[in-house]
Parts: sequence; C-alpha cells; structure tokens
Amino acid sequence: MTKSIFQGRTISDVTILQARLDELGLKYLLQDGLPAARVCIQFEGRLYDTRVVWNACIRTMEEYALENPVSSDPQQLISIEVEAGVHYLEVVLNVSEIDRAVIERTIIMIRKYKRLKEGRHEYGARSKTEQRYS
Repeated sequence: MTKSIFQGRTISDVTILQARLDELGLKYLLQDGLPAARVCIQFEGRLYDTRVVWNACIRTMEEYALENPVSSDPQQLISIEVEAGVHYLEVVLNVSEIDRAVIERTIIMIRKYKRLKEGRHEYGARSKTEQRYS
C-alpha cells in the first residue's frame, strides 16, 4: 500500500503540516511531478471526527493493475490504514492520468465523505465512472 511509497517522509502532526502549507501558500503538499499515473500528496482531513494528516497516494486504475489483479470492469477504491499515528490513504481512480484537477476533486471527495473508516472500500465500476473524472 501507500506506506512504502512515503519511505520516512510522512507527516502525522496536523499543526506541522498546516504550518508548512501556510508557509508555502499551498492547500496540499505534492511529492511528485504532474501529470502522472501515481502521485503522493499530504493534506489535512478528518477520520472519526478527528483532524488528521492524510499521507495519500492517488493512482490510476492502469497503474494499480500493474501490481494488483483487477476485474475487466474494476471498481475505484479507497484504502485507509493507520499505523503508529500515521494516516495512510490510497485512492485508485478510473482516470487516464492524475493532474491538479483530479487531485483537488479527490481531496474534496475525501473531506466530504463523512463515513470514512479504516480498510478497503470499493465503489463505482469503470463503466459507470470513467467519464466523470476524465
């Protein structure tokens, strides 16, 4: 999952993240160049009504399929893992590439989703979602 991608570059303290974002005038920290098939970002959100830093990886379905089996009509997914106070988030989308617009829509989606919980959650098969995010 996302843990190995961050390799010691995680942030768990919301205050530290917010200070860095304010200093840089950003809404999220981007770890990779754009556009890409996979990008890692860090942003503030909530889990169980608690403010957290999401150490997130957003991937295209094609990139995800290079390492994981997927069906012929795969569902998008959200995977959440918490380890030693660090919140990891993986989002796999039916898009051709990840750009700023996809990142910003993904952050909005995660922040609006009130029932987030740890684990893997699939939603929306490709045949029903690929036009919305492209």
